[in-house]
Amino acid sequence: MKNIDLRVLAIVSEVNRTRSVSQAAENLDLSQSAVSMSLAKLRRHFNNPLFVRTSSGMEPTPHAVELIQLLQKAEDLLQTALGHHVIFDPKTSDRCFQIHSTDIAQLTFMPKLMRRLGTIAPHVRIELRRMTDETPRQLESGEADLCLGFIPPMGAGYCQQRLFKEKFVCAVRANHPRVDAHLTLATYLDEAHVTVATSGTGHSIVEKTLESNRLRRKIALTLPSFLGLQPVLSTLDYVATLPERLAPMKRPTR
Repeated sequence: MKNIDLRVLAIVSEVNRTRSVSQAAENLDLSQSAVSMSLAKLRRHFNNPLFVRTSSGMEPTPHAVELIQLLQKAEDLLQTALGHHVIFDPKTSDRCFQIHSTDIAQLTFMPKLMRRLGTIAPHVRIELRRMTDETPRQLESGEADLCLGFIPPMGAGYCQQRLFKEKFVCAVRANHPRVDAHLTLATYLDEAHVTVATSGTGHSIVEKTLESNRLRRKIALTLPSFLGLQPVLSTLDYVATLPERLAPMKRPTR
């Protein structure tokens, strides 16, 4: 029975309840002919009269009684499915959100976010994971709920919003023997550098910018995370190029 209208469920139920085709049509705001045509279609499909006219009205056949019971179950299931709305109440939810982040997000966003959640969503939990090249796929599949940090454009299908502007700065330890408040390009290229190799983020923009200008710096040490940068940079004569919000020490004053 192709292209069956869901109104058929209501028609069968209403005829059974009222025992009248005309009354069922009026109650459903349909024409009597529309109800009669629907019943005729059902009769052909089930090869059964379904309702027979008696002195007390349209009486269902035994087959119709069985069919009505099945249709009622189907209608109940449909109503349950259509009423199954997703409701998120931050005050009572204990959902665990999967957030992928860069080091910047861990150091700058997360403390503020957790304080805010403690006020408006006290039972919500956060599972923080490092951003990788797999993050876009995990966002698409629902394995990750949100990404925070310096992220390259992901293309169509993703919603990205800029939270603030950031710039890169150079950082050295206090009393560096060759670098003071002024750092020339020549000195920058002569010095040994400590870098951070992070996949799935936009931090590679520094290398790409240097390469596009045919500049090459001397990499002495590569770290897997910005979180380990400060103890290295504070004790060794290295130069680090990093987002300003992650600069581990104050700029030297004149």
